[in-house]
Amino acid sequence: MPKAFKLPKPADYGSGQPAVLCPGERVLALYNGLSEDNAKRIAKKVRAWFFAQAKLAGWAGVHFLKEVQTSHGGGFILWRPADRLDVQVTVTKTVLVLHDESDKEVAKD
Repeated sequence: MPKAFKLPKPADYGSGQPAVLCPGERVLALYNGLSEDNAKRIAKKVRAWFFAQAKLAGWAGVHFLKEVQTSHGGGFILWRPADRLDVQVTVTKTVLVLHDESDKEVAKD
């Protein structure tokens, strides 16, 4: 019997964990267990579904990642809402900026 997964919630993680990775295997298990579909890959419909579910669960942002070796869906980075409103940003020579993709992805469909 496959392992039952639950959708992660920001409250499950402390402020020391501002972002977490939800692997593709877990995303597919959640999608297949909570929808009437049986997806094999993280296609557009799965991404749109996961973006919506993550927002409903309270995540501030969601970013889809491809797996480096296969270029198939590797999973999603989820980041928590800011604990306070006075967030500071430090800019260095090399900065990785991840934008919330949920609005962009849904608009494509």
